[in-house]
Amino acid sequence: MGTAKGMIAAARKLLGTTEHPPGSNHNLITSWYGFSGPWCDMSISYEAAHSDNLKAVMGKFALTTAHARAFQNRGRWHYGIGGIRPGDVVFFDFSGGRSISSIKHVGLVEAVHSNGTITTLEGNTSDAFRRRVRGRACVVGYGRPAYDNAAPMPSHDGILRLGSTGNSVKTLQKNLNTVQKAGLTVDGRFGPATDKAVRTFQAKHKLTVDGEYGPHTAAVMKAALTGRTGVIKPKALVAAPALLDVDGQFGPATCAALQRVLNTKTSAGLEVDGAFGPLTVKALQTYLHVTADGITGLDTTTALNKHLGLTPQDTWDTNTTSQLQKALNAGAF
Repeated sequence: MGTAKGMIAAARKLLGTTEHPPGSNHNLITSWYGFSGPWCDMSISYEAAHSDNLKAVMGKFALTTAHARAFQNRGRWHYGIGGIRPGDVVFFDFSGGRSISSIKHVGLVEAVHSNGTITTLEGNTSDAFRRRVRGRACVVGYGRPAYDNAAPMPSHDGILRLGSTGNSVKTLQKNLNTVQKAGLTVDGRFGPATDKAVRTFQAKHKLTVDGEYGPHTAAVMKAALTGRTGVIKPKALVAAPALLDVDGQFGPATCAALQRVLNTKTSAGLEVDGAFGPLTVKALQTYLHVTADGITGLDTTTALNKHLGLTPQDTWDTNTTSQLQKALNAGAF
């Protein structure tokens, strides 16, 4: 079995790995895995296989929800980011619901910061393997691989329930008093009264009524405190609009700039999140007057090169991205 340090080193070697073309899911990682599809969890498998850690990460996975449940079934899962460490495998839900069933993305923790953010190494983010900074609001939880000399798991799983104590319980009690006048004594002890209040809250908001205050119930509570129902979608951590570096790298900043332009010129209503997903691809295709199927194929890359004044070709290369960056900077796309 390998180590967390070795896993991180293997992930760092993948930085800069891209798809050819963007949006195609074709690269060395998917070739190694043997399947062309969303490759964020394939990247975890690749890193593990190249650092003697495949058994440590519970095996080879492409489906993030199944991978998270594999960690959970082996007692190596924690909700939220409490106690998270470099080398942990962190799972995301960008819709705001923060339940295992809604996980859509995964990365490897490279660093943990005192402001509640983490630095991650992620595959399939803006069609490349990149370093990202993520906030706690989009994290469902993390799995701790069974590395050699792995740190022990936290003493609890990140869910507040009967018997829990501490400041997190005080905050919960205050919030329950605010949203439903529960009349709880704010003492930091999760007793029968707090359990009943949590169940009442869950029933009112059509959640699973189990008395357990986990990420999904917390997400609904966050919305309820603002007078809203459902959940609030976390905002992506994207840099403010600025001139792009003309470096030929189609990263989050370039993608975000493209999304802003597409919103203006096509009324696409895209979330400016720097992620080149199917909706962004479709908006680009609509703008280029090609079939909007959400897949960056030959017609799309040829039309994009032509639109940028380049020789029409079916390859989206660094020259294509450099010209796109120049056009976006000049307001000429």
